[in-house]
Amino acid sequence: MKTSKFIYQFGLLTGLVNVIYGVMRFTLGTHYENDAVSQVVGAVILIGGIVLGQIAFRKENNGLVSFKECLRIGVGIGLVTAVISLAYYFLLTNLVEPDFNIKVLEIGYATTIESNPEISSQMTQQQFIDNSLPFMWIAYPAIIMVTLFFSLIFSLCTGILIKRSE
Repeated sequence: MKTSKFIYQFGLLTGLVNVIYGVMRFTLGTHYENDAVSQVVGAVILIGGIVLGQIAFRKENNGLVSFKECLRIGVGIGLVTAVISLAYYFLLTNLVEPDFNIKVLEIGYATTIESNPEISSQMTQQQFIDNSLPFMWIAYPAIIMVTLFFSLIFSLCTGILIKRSE
């Protein structure tokens, strides 16, 4: 049985839930915060999508699924989710809130000054922003790589539990 149907179906579902969570954070004004709760919720959304996709495939495949198929489904769902997340991030940073990156860098500078006050004598906030802004494009490949990495790790763990052979 082909896994692509489940990859697209559950990848789109997981990506949609991820975007809904992102929009919710935006409307609440918490989209600048990078706290542990947000990261855990994001991981739970990804794990949930992967597990649901693997279980749905097993159910359609007469209760059988190999470890390799679990990995393929999990990483595929992660890739589809990453592409959808990239589209959301692109829309957020370019259309919805064009100064998003500048605000993130301002918050990053303030956090850096709190933890290391002597840096303020070496670099102003504007210098920090000017030096960092050209590298904000790195977020796009980073989103894909981090999502694929965690999808692989989660798929390894869930694949061990979900696999069922003849």
